[in-house]
Amino acid sequence: MRDFIAEEKAKLQALFEEFNRGGSLMVMREGHDTPLPFGLIDSYTVTRVAPHFDAGGNITKTDFWLMFKSVGYDNGFQYTHTIKVVHLSREDTLELDLTDDRDRTYHIELIMDATEHDYVVAWDKWQRYKNDNRSELDAIDVQLLEEHTKIAEGWDHAA
Repeated sequence: MRDFIAEEKAKLQALFEEFNRGGSLMVMREGHDTPLPFGLIDSYTVTRVAPHFDAGGNITKTDFWLMFKSVGYDNGFQYTHTIKVVHLSREDTLELDLTDDRDRTYHIELIMDATEHDYVVAWDKWQRYKNDNRSELDAIDVQLLEEHTKIAEGWDHAA
């Protein structure tokens, strides 16, 4: 089981690598309400994977917990979030759609210079800032990963 979880976590994380490398925009929608833009996202990290089993012990589906950090996450905890993803779909290599355990949808799009030039400029500026402040951000990254992994691991008990 441990091997399955590690392999599934690696496969899921690989889905986010292009978005982590090239930058993305994320929008959340709850029902028919006005979309809530999260803006430019720094990165996505899969922190936990939980398989579901049928009566015969076969895995029927897998939920996962995703931590995402908005650009500027070094300015406070409100820039980092964890969600429990119960459904993932991908119709295009440049987009991902997620549904969380509260039936909210998250639409993720890779930023492209031709259509989101200002976001590409902001992404490049953020990457330079991260490189210039690497030791500070590395320390923040370790702390955030630890905190959000605990959030994911305690998720089912907090409900």
